[in-house]
Amino acid sequence: MSRVLVIGIDGATFDLITPWAEAGDLPNLARMMAEGIHSPLESTIPPVTAPAWSTFATGVNLGKHGVFDFIRPIGGQFDLVNATSIRAPTLWQILSQAGRKVGTMNVPVTYPPQPVNGFAIGGMLSPVNGAFTYPADLLDRYEGKLKPYRIAPHVQYKPGNEAEFTADLLDLVERRGEYALQLLADYPYDFLMFHFQATDNMQHAFWKFVDSSHPRYDPQEAARFGPALKQLYQRVDDYIGRMSDRLDDDATVIVMSDHGFGSLHYVVNVNLLLMDQGLLKLKKGAWTQLKAGLFRAGLTPASFWHLIERTGLQNYVWQVSKSTRNKVVGKFLSFDDVDWSQTVAYSIGHVGQVYINLKGREPEGVVEPGEQYEAVKQRVIDALHQLRHPETGQPLMDRVIPGDQIVHGPHAYRGPDLHLVMDGYQTIAFPLFATDRHIVTRQIRGDSGCHRLHGVFIAQGPEIQRGKTVENPHIMDLAPTILHLMGLPVLDDMDGRVLTEALTSDRPIKRQANGAGEAKPHGELSREEEAEVEDRLRALGYLG
Repeated sequence: MSRVLVIGIDGATFDLITPWAEAGDLPNLARMMAEGIHSPLESTIPPVTAPAWSTFATGVNLGKHGVFDFIRPIGGQFDLVNATSIRAPTLWQILSQAGRKVGTMNVPVTYPPQPVNGFAIGGMLSPVNGAFTYPADLLDRYEGKLKPYRIAPHVQYKPGNEAEFTADLLDLVERRGEYALQLLADYPYDFLMFHFQATDNMQHAFWKFVDSSHPRYDPQEAARFGPALKQLYQRVDDYIGRMSDRLDDDATVIVMSDHGFGSLHYVVNVNLLLMDQGLLKLKKGAWTQLKAGLFRAGLTPASFWHLIERTGLQNYVWQVSKSTRNKVVGKFLSFDDVDWSQTVAYSIGHVGQVYINLKGREPEGVVEPGEQYEAVKQRVIDALHQLRHPETGQPLMDRVIPGDQIVHGPHAYRGPDLHLVMDGYQTIAFPLFATDRHIVTRQIRGDSGCHRLHGVFIAQGPEIQRGKTVENPHIMDLAPTILHLMGLPVLDDMDGRVLTEALTSDRPIKRQANGAGEAKPHGELSREEEAEVEDRLRALGYLG
């Protein structure tokens, strides 16, 4: 039986790790890759933080655990997901029930913290003032010994504050790393997992500084600010080495990411395309028609945001109450102006998801299941394939993937009907109604990078092969592999497989029925907590 330490590096990609490791800049990751195995790790579709980490945690597809994005759409409105949204048992719950001691720190979608046989510290979707640890007093014992624990970045990136933004994220990694080392010493548990979010944050903002092919690449700015991303990875690498040094020789160390990363060039306002094609209709009232006219004339959230940027007030926007901001946003064209009785499709969700306004599922659904549903899907697909790259004129759409081709299970019906992959994920959809009057547009914010389908998987330990290739591992394969490494049976309803080709042992894989059935989560978020988390997602760009 192996003790397992998992280190999550959010958004990590071999596109950066491999050359830096080969150059000697990431010695601990380089050692792990040489002494163990490494392979690109396929993420979920969509390759988004919330569904990806939920899939890692449960070993099942999105249709079984029920988390498809950061949000749960409800006919143009949405709720935020949290730990209570995951409807399948998580790895730490399974291990706890088996009597193993576990600890997790900063893993996304773990707030409110669920009771485990050990400890849990909530991740990026946790409210700062909420009870984000289990037990509730876990961090009290470190007061005065360590710097206060931090849930989220303090600085939102904007051009001109690169140094402040970098210093904030380096501090965030340092605090997480110091807590990880202390918890590793204080709780030498059977399973521990520590997660670093800052890599994802910086890659969204700084990708243009490390990718010479990016349209906004500037050699002088790249020379000034590009090294910061390597510095951030080096700090994580240093903590990986220090954590590994504190483990016994029989431990297995896994380093992995939820998705990869790459360049972001364009955003598509999919709902405007659906409007043009008659698939989404607006109300005929005078107020909505006035807003529509003003929107087409350029009075849009993008133009409003550019005005705020020019006046230097963007960091003050988030200090205004959510209800006040919603009233301002409501003055623009939005989902509130949609005539759902005449609408058959709409888009909502980060990266690119389309929902059919299906009767029986949507609050005001009008599309009948069966033949009409399939016909509407095809109309949407045909419309999407008309999109063209604004520079090359080539089709912008790589793939339109029906939801039932990639998910199954009791919650599959709640997921998107179509998933969009545009220009190798160099183009994504605006997550809510629309950002400006153009269907294909540049971003209104500072992001220059976004997610890719393949992240990283690196493993090293006495039960891990040395230098062996793992064929097409998927993020859902890691939970069953970890259970097998720890001498426990794999739940028979897990969709992932044990990565036997990565292991030195050929002992038989044990399986058992999921006797607990669907997970029964504890706790809910208050309105104030949901508002805080929504603000953070907006600040990070996940809600436009």
